[in-house]
Amino acid sequence: MEKAINSIIRALNQIDATAPDWLHLLPASEFTGADGRGPYAAPDMDALIATFNNDGLKLAVDENHSTDLAGKQGHPSPARGWIVELQKRDDGLYGKVEWTPEGERLVSAKEYGFLSPVFLHSAAKPFKIAKMLRVSLTNDPNLTVLKSLHAQQETEMLEQLRKMLNLPETADEATVMAALTAAHTAQTAGAALMSRISEAAGLAADAAPEAVVAAVQAKGKATPAEAENADLKAQLVSLQSQFTTLANSTAKDKAETAIDDAIKAGKIVPALRDHMISRHMRNPAEVEQEIKLLPSLNAGGLGGRPQPGAESPGMTAEDQKVAAMMGIDQKTFGDNAKALHGKGN
Repeated sequence: MEKAINSIIRALNQIDATAPDWLHLLPASEFTGADGRGPYAAPDMDALIATFNNDGLKLAVDENHSTDLAGKQGHPSPARGWIVELQKRDDGLYGKVEWTPEGERLVSAKEYGFLSPVFLHSAAKPFKIAKMLRVSLTNDPNLTVLKSLHAQQETEMLEQLRKMLNLPETADEATVMAALTAAHTAQTAGAALMSRISEAAGLAADAAPEAVVAAVQAKGKATPAEAENADLKAQLVSLQSQFTTLANSTAKDKAETAIDDAIKAGKIVPALRDHMISRHMRNPAEVEQEIKLLPSLNAGGLGGRPQPGAESPGMTAEDQKVAAMMGIDQKTFGDNAKALHGKGN
């Protein structure tokens, strides 16, 4: 547990010290600049991505529109990064950036906080964006609807925490903080118990775990006068058991929530619940990816009808299995079967 917490802290420090990998280039809806320019129609992100891919050119990330201002006057206007990929998201168009060393330093040091995109657009209002040209680092943004560079760093931090804490992608900031607090509490309790065991074994409170185990094992071979400390080994075993139980309980709770939600969405039949929970506990990422790709049985006409429940009179054991696998309640299945048999089918 302590190693997991330390790795999270190291990762957070690293994220806070680096520039974001993705930049928010355009909002998803119609927008107007702070200086009154616009309105610009909601971007056709699919078309913009297709144009970018067809051109096959990287888009420069410069400082304060130096490409359009200083560069056209013959002055230096170096790129601080290059947009190499565009991506459509719910809140707008994003660009994956490859930073130059100086660009990464500028953003990591928070010398710039915002972005200003440059694009071609139509002549008639609302202006339609036809092509992305480049984007500038700035501290005086015209499009205040875009995420700031600092906010994007915080978003990446939240995504990294979700992965480290084994939380779903939908977990909000409150859920992440609750999980992090629980992990920290468990670490603190474990460290306190280990400290007490170390002192009882005659070691310093901050002794390494390997040294504590060795001391406990030696106590087990001690003279009768030292036998009062013989329960130290049992305490260590109990501590390990507590950690294992906590980890398994957390994994099971997450698995049950994910699978039950999938059952409600009609993506998994109830008969497979225990099997899918067991799989989720072993590999949550794999199972959640499968669930995303599964079609919903509700879309096939099941709607909100009851899931398999009480047995229907006159149904064979085989009928009951088929009804359960199909996710159809036994009464409806039995009624349909009777109707079919009555027609001679």
